[in-house]
Amino acid sequence: MGEVFLDAFIDTLKVLPFLLIMNFIIEILEYKSNVRVQKAMSGGFAPLIGTAVGIVPQCGFSVVATELYTKRKIALGTLLAVYIATSDEALPIMLSSYAGVTKILPVIIIKIIFALLVGYIAFAAQKLMQKRSVTAAENAATDAHIDEHEHEHNHDHEHEHDHNHEHDHDEGKAVHIHGCHHHNIDEDEWDGENATKKQKAKRVFDLYIKHPLLHTATVIFFIFIVNVIFGIAVYYVGENRIAEFIGSTGYFQPVLAGLVGLIPNCAASVVITELYVVGGLSLGGAVAGLCVGAGIGYAVLAKQNKPVKNTVLVIAVMYVVSVALGMVINAMPQSIFGL
Repeated sequence: MGEVFLDAFIDTLKVLPFLLIMNFIIEILEYKSNVRVQKAMSGGFAPLIGTAVGIVPQCGFSVVATELYTKRKIALGTLLAVYIATSDEALPIMLSSYAGVTKILPVIIIKIIFALLVGYIAFAAQKLMQKRSVTAAENAATDAHIDEHEHEHNHDHEHEHDHNHEHDHDEGKAVHIHGCHHHNIDEDEWDGENATKKQKAKRVFDLYIKHPLLHTATVIFFIFIVNVIFGIAVYYVGENRIAEFIGSTGYFQPVLAGLVGLIPNCAASVVITELYVVGGLSLGGAVAGLCVGAGIGYAVLAKQNKPVKNTVLVIAVMYVVSVALGMVINAMPQSIFGL
């Protein structure tokens, strides 16, 4: 049992450097960013970059991507690309086995292509929805303006005698708006000329050091707890039993392999990869499990992301598209993939 806590501690430490550095960067971007930075982080190359970093055998990137997504710094397509491409422990295990070397290429190629495909489809769909939303809002505003103009034109003769009164009223309204605006500026720039050096230093410390450290500590603790829970589950159930159960499901391997891939722990990718290398899992099953698997990223997504229905949507999309891909691969001649 002691090994479970040790493994959970080690797995958590692997994520810590990535998470800590990214939280510092996020804080800086939140208070110093401009429109150019925001566009760069969600630009057209984002899914491609997400796929590239996701394929690196390290679950830390899925956690970083999740953190960015929960703050809406990256688009959904980028997150999906990172999740699908994430290989976690799969790549090292395959490379450590001679049999795994001959099988690794099809899996990696499929994961990369699929990550790019799903990532850019989701990216384009989100952009299209945003464009339609903006267009609808502009049309509604235009219609409202036209209606207002026609109303004023038809009733000008009724209001001519009140012209002077309305002019005075508008001037008072302008002064009132200006006063509110001035009040907001004072609140936003409390650390300006009137702030002391001590106040400025405290604000910088709170924003750029204290907050990211506390946020990192909270997330890391949650990750450690999740690792311990699933470590205990695997300890009592056993990796061999899980592998045997998945291997006995035949054509429907992708369905169960996908469920295992949803486990927010590197143990999921270990079980799937080892079973695939020894021949107990088909290519479709391995692809489904490894595509849906995003390591500890799901745990962070469940904790940090709002609203909950968006979290459920992300996980559901990951599972459905990955299992569907696995089923399609199993239905095709394996010779196509060089196996």
